[in-house]
Amino acid sequence: MEIESKISLAIARIDSAVQQFKPVAVFGLFSGGHDSVTATKIASLHGSFTSAVHINTGIGIKRTRQYVRETAAQQNWPLKEYSAADNVNAAGEPDPQIYYDIVMEHGFPGPSSHRMMYARLKERCLRMLQRDWQCTAKASSPRRVLFISGARSEESTRRMANTHEVQEDGQRIWVAPIHDWTKLECGKLMQYFRIPRNPVVDLIHKSGECLCGAFAQPGELAELNQWDETRDAYNEIMALQKEVLAAGLPWGWEDSPPDLFQEKKAGQEFLFDYDQPQSLCWSCTKATPPAETACRPDVSG
Repeated sequence: MEIESKISLAIARIDSAVQQFKPVAVFGLFSGGHDSVTATKIASLHGSFTSAVHINTGIGIKRTRQYVRETAAQQNWPLKEYSAADNVNAAGEPDPQIYYDIVMEHGFPGPSSHRMMYARLKERCLRMLQRDWQCTAKASSPRRVLFISGARSEESTRRMANTHEVQEDGQRIWVAPIHDWTKLECGKLMQYFRIPRNPVVDLIHKSGECLCGAFAQPGELAELNQWDETRDAYNEIMALQKEVLAAGLPWGWEDSPPDLFQEKKAGQEFLFDYDQPQSLCWSCTKATPPAETACRPDVSG
């Protein structure tokens, strides 16, 4: 059985990483996309699996969050949901990251500010996750955590050059057990285990768990307005767009900031975690952004 053979090999890849790095926890990063649900299912078949993890950026499609919760329950996966709005810093102090506040201060991001959005909406959630689990480990241990991603080489030439089976990032170990799978094979695994499909993915071809707008393309808002499953996000973004424009930031969610505002943003780069690999956004855009602003699509949830 071809799919059974692929599953066995994918589990073996996780097992190899577990044996090598001896992590304190193994997390399946579950965005709500079909690649991520495939990788999380593979992770759940390994004896060291800790839980599925979903990051709630605060600007995503509610139906996808519902799909994540329903699917985790159906598959009997423990689920940890980390919300940017509930962020706590390393000192244990509340440090909420609210998309509304960010865009009201800086405007909608555009490609040049994707790193800032990633740092505030996703990276800080990953740090909370690490702190929560590393503090339970013995002080003498390396306290590594294993993140299982759904990154696949097939998605594009750009990703093919940057998708690695295993990647070390400090005490984070990223594993892409299905990096050489096709989309068809992901669909076969979902059928094999009777995992339901996310209707959002089938309608707009992405999970929409993060709609920060950094790589938004003309027509995306109109597409969100087409479907009942995604219209809540359309209404939220349209209402926010009115407020942002009224605040004197004269560009919309699908636009890039004008040159004057780009220069202002360049002077604010030191405020954000720009040195962090943006590993959860490997599928944030199908278009290749300019090299100096591109997210690095090594691995994903």
